[in-house]
Formats: sequence, C-alpha cells, structure tokens
Amino acid sequence: MTRRLRGLAVVLVACAATAGCASDLRPAPGATAPAAVAPPLTRAIITVEDVQRSIEDEKGFTERADRLPRPGEPWFAVLDGCTEVLITAPHATKPTREGQLRFADSGTGSLAVALHRLASARVIHTTLASPSDPNFYDDNEFKVAVAAALAAREPVLVIDLHASHEFRPYDVDFGTMRRRSLLGRDDLLAALSAALRTESLGNQSLDFFAAAVNQTVTKWVSARGVPAIQLELSATWLSAGAGSLEAHRYAQLLQGLVRFVASLGCAQRE
Repeated sequence: MTRRLRGLAVVLVACAATAGCASDLRPAPGATAPAAVAPPLTRAIITVEDVQRSIEDEKGFTERADRLPRPGEPWFAVLDGCTEVLITAPHATKPTREGQLRFADSGTGSLAVALHRLASARVIHTTLASPSDPNFYDDNEFKVAVAAALAAREPVLVIDLHASHEFRPYDVDFGTMRRRSLLGRDDLLAALSAALRTESLGNQSLDFFAAAVNQTVTKWVSARGVPAIQLELSATWLSAGAGSLEAHRYAQLLQGLVRFVASLGCAQRE
C-alpha cells in the first residue's frame, strides 16, 4: 500500500469511529498520515453474574408484559441515580397504542435496570402493560415522571431504549431527529457511537428511526432543552437468555453502555 493510500485508510478508520463524517475528507497531496495508535487495553467490567441477573430480570418483564394495571396501580418504576444521564424504557412491557396492545421491546427493561445497578444511571421503565404508549402520546403519567426527573436534576443526556427487529441490517440505529434532538451536542452521539463500536456494535445507522414522527420521548425531551437519543438496538444484542452467543453479545452491549454512562460522570462499579 502506498503512503497516500495508507493516509486515506487512517482517515477512514478515524471517521468510522464517529457518528458522522464529511464525505470529502482526504489526506492532503503528499501529506504523511500519523501512525495509527491502538487504544490502551482496559479490564473487562461485566461479569457472568451481571448477565445472569439481567436474564432473570427479563423473565419478570416478560411475565408482566401484557397485564394492564388495576385502578390506582403503578405501571412504571422510577429508579434514582446520578444526575448526568437518564435512561428511559417505555416499551419494556407492551404499550397500548390506538386502543390495542402492541409488542414489547424485549430486553430493554432488564438493560435499563442493569445500567442503574452498574453505572448509577437514573432510569424510568414500564413494569406492566402501559395504558398509554409513552413513545406515541404525551398525556400520560410516564411523561409526567420524566418531566419531574428533568426538573429535579437536569441530565446531560436522555437515552430512550428500544429494540429493533432482527432482520434490520444494523446493530444499532441512533434516532436524533436528523440531529436536532442533540441540541448541538454532537459530541455525545460521537462518544456513544465509539463506545458501542469498541464492543463490536460496528454496523451503525443514523436516523433510520429518526424519532421525529410521533410524540416520542426523544422529541418531547429535546423540546424541553435536554439532548436526547432514541437508541434502537437490534434484538440480536438484547436476547441474553437465548444462548451462549447471545449472552456474550449482551455482555458486550452492556459493557459499552456502562462505560459510556460512566464517562459522563456517573459512578462505575470497580
């Protein structure tokens, strides 16, 4: 490979580590590209017990997924944590949309709980079938709880967790309303993208589901001045209980998100 082609390769690798790149990035004619530097090795932080606990947690979400709340019974939980990041999982159980129960985003509830446990993230997740879809309607108690969380301690970022169909071609899609929901904080998207890419979620998409059409959590939060991302994760990364390979992939996903949340200032388990 010539020196000029090596320089182009370095630029492309650096570009791929971020959420977006200008298409005309090229090394200057005759320029010598800097040598690629491997990131420092770090110790893994996710344990067998962490994955096993998520598998058990998800069984509980599945058991309650289609049971609507009785009068006065809460249908979501609020878990307190650090100020810097708020995780929402509005489809951890089946949501009611246009009078019908829809499918749950399996795996997102247990992932949110794991991020609270391991990275001290603040979390709001459904616990029973929701009488009103929090990612489709605004006038429900779930969004009232999100508003209270924003008012109590405004986070740096809100991540709204969702599962995406296994047949879709990406590992993860970042819904940002064509970057409008980032409110100028493109650095947060780049850091989240890099954290997941490090853990092998390399096939990344931007705004396949832009979170801009319905009354999404991402749209609602960003309208209140807080950056937000709708994180659409392939179900192949969320099915920890399906087998050994799936459990391994879940551990990688969880590790990437724990490290990202910790990078924003939340406490990370030693």
